[in-house]
Order: sequence, then C-alpha cells, then structure tokens
Amino acid sequence: MKKTVVVCGLLLGVVLGVPVAKAQRAAEAASPFTQAERFGEEKERERTFFVFSTSAGKYILRHDGMGEVTSPAGLRKVFNLKVGVKERIERVYLWEYGGDLLLLYQAGEAGYLARMNQRLRKVRTMTIAADFTPPALKDHHLVFDDGTTVSLN
Repeated sequence: MKKTVVVCGLLLGVVLGVPVAKAQRAAEAASPFTQAERFGEEKERERTFFVFSTSAGKYILRHDGMGEVTSPAGLRKVFNLKVGVKERIERVYLWEYGGDLLLLYQAGEAGYLARMNQRLRKVRTMTIAADFTPPALKDHHLVFDDGTTVSLN
C-alpha cells in the first residue's frame, strides 16, 4: 500500500510539473516585441499611421516609412525607414533594447528589422521574410520561426 501511494505521488508530481515547465519555456520564448497601434482607414492605406511611445519620446510613423519623434522636451525630429517603391507599411512591432529602438515591420512583400539609436536617430535595417511572427529572445539573439537568428550585440 505504501508503494502505491509513493508511486502515485511521484506520478502526480511529474504530471503536474510538466505543464509548469511548458509554461515556463513558453514565457522564456515569448517575444519582447509589442505591436504599434495603427490609425487610419483600411480602405485608404495611403492615410495610415502607427503611433507608439518609448522612453525617448512619442513616435508617429507614416505608411511610407517617414517618421517623427517628439522628445519629452517637445523637440521634434524626423527619420526614415526603408520601404520598397510603392510599398506601404502594413504592421509594426517595437521593442526598446539597450537604449535603441528595434522596429520589426512589414512593407508589401518584404519584412524588415530596423535598429535605431534613439538619441542620434541613426537607423540600420536588414531584410527578413514578410510572413514573420515576432521573434523570441534567447541569449541576446532574436530567433525567428524560420530559424533566422539576429545578434543584438
């Protein structure tokens, strides 16, 4: 009888421990990116804006990649993101990392990952697959579903 209770207790611990472990792995693999709020009418894509805030200020990003940031002091500066000819930004995800702003966005048939120094407004961009989902963060690397890995260092 004691062996049965011990075995049942071990099995119960293993069964209950598995969902906890899966939930923990899912939390670790969750993407740190958040989606920017989109304004404008779906039918009139040429009047679409994305609005979001970071520690450096408030951002407005136009469908054609032209953006503006307003600092807490009220100073406005413009910046440009890479967008193909006649392409429009469809969706934007953002994440602040080490003072930089990481923007993950889709423009037409291409996806882009841009890293912007928020103080200098200098942007570095790389092309990724257009059908991306926000990547997971693992050991200072962004890991996309298709296996693409981008170092954050």
